[in-house]
Amino acid sequence: MSTFSSPDTVDTSSAKATPLHEKWGWMVALGALLALAGFVALGSVVASTIATVLVVGVAMIISGLVEIAYAFAMRSWKKFFLWIVVGILYVVGGAAAVQNPLLAAGFLTLLLGAGLVAAGLVRVFLAFQLPKDAPWGFVAFSGIITFLVGGVILAQWPVSSLWVLGAFLGVDLIFAGATWMGFGFALKRGESAQATGVFSDGSASAAGTGFGAGFGRKLFAEFLGTFWLVFGGCGSALISAGFPQLGIGFSGVSLAFGLTVLTGAYAFGPISGGHFNPAVTLGLATAGRFSWKALGPYWLVQLIGATAAALVLLKICEGNIDFSLANGFAANGYEEHSPNGYTLQSAFLVETVLTAFFLLVILGVTEGRAPVGFAPLAIGLALTLIHLVDIPVTNASVNPARSTSQALFVGGWAIEQLWLFWVAPLLGGLIGGLIHRHVLADKA
Repeated sequence: MSTFSSPDTVDTSSAKATPLHEKWGWMVALGALLALAGFVALGSVVASTIATVLVVGVAMIISGLVEIAYAFAMRSWKKFFLWIVVGILYVVGGAAAVQNPLLAAGFLTLLLGAGLVAAGLVRVFLAFQLPKDAPWGFVAFSGIITFLVGGVILAQWPVSSLWVLGAFLGVDLIFAGATWMGFGFALKRGESAQATGVFSDGSASAAGTGFGAGFGRKLFAEFLGTFWLVFGGCGSALISAGFPQLGIGFSGVSLAFGLTVLTGAYAFGPISGGHFNPAVTLGLATAGRFSWKALGPYWLVQLIGATAAALVLLKICEGNIDFSLANGFAANGYEEHSPNGYTLQSAFLVETVLTAFFLLVILGVTEGRAPVGFAPLAIGLALTLIHLVDIPVTNASVNPARSTSQALFVGGWAIEQLWLFWVAPLLGGLIGGLIHRHVLADKA
């Protein structure tokens, strides 16, 4: 929904940024993705615990195989057998963890709790051995906290084995993400100070996509817009569509999706271009209306915004005693998971065609020849029409970020069928962008 059609311009009069500085946007995006993964992990700590154990198990198997291979490089029989035995133990331990992750989680949690208790006691003891002018109070306090955390884990064991490792994974991912984002923004500040104006929008409009000052602002606006789209659209489907007697039904949900895009485009479009959809971003880039180098960061923040909205919706819906993820959580699907039993072929065709026309509408109403100020209205109505057609077929996607956000929490069949709701919308966006660029675009 880019408001302006002119691509970025590059100011070559300024000094070029260093290769590391040029990657700050990707570092911020990576950090945001890690933080998102952390929040998802905290949203399903049991699944995250199992995933953690499986990763540990696979790592142990790989490490064991490496040690067995390394044993044959030893020149003494003693070292050879030592490396062989250690490698076999690692492989066996890793295989056991993979085969029975819940049992392994119990064992690892027990070790973790005991280790934290021991580490806390040691830290408190060492704190009182420090000189009086050293920060012994802080060390002692941290030791007490560590001891208490370990004590809580041991007191609730074995039940704690179902959530502790997943919770630790989530917290670790969030802190890792915050670290990467902080590093990226620090590089950005350094770049702005040393090479101001390397990338400029080429105009005063905020629809530009250069990796310069303001790019983080654009990503944040795109995050907010995608969050609003999923929260409003999927929220209407989950909370209001089937409400007894007063349910809004398919028509209400279709209108809700249109309204989120309409209002989001007016609110955030002047900043980020108001894509809120990876297929739209791809279509705009294909049509020459968006910078390819900004495609990845936009996709990442769109996925993060959509998933954050889905997580908030999940927590809201869990407040209803009748709620169950088994009911679909507004995920997209085909065949037995299509609202009206449509086949894979029907789902693929409708998602491709509707996304292609969605891009044609977006590109047409945002050209210079179109009436000024009405683009968000036309785009919102187009998305309403798309949902009126597509909800009975696939639950209406035309947006890979929207599909991914719901599928992550439903799991199972939703993850297995997610490929279609990436391939078909992206293909449609590509087709729409090419048709407009080579056939319909104003060449003047």
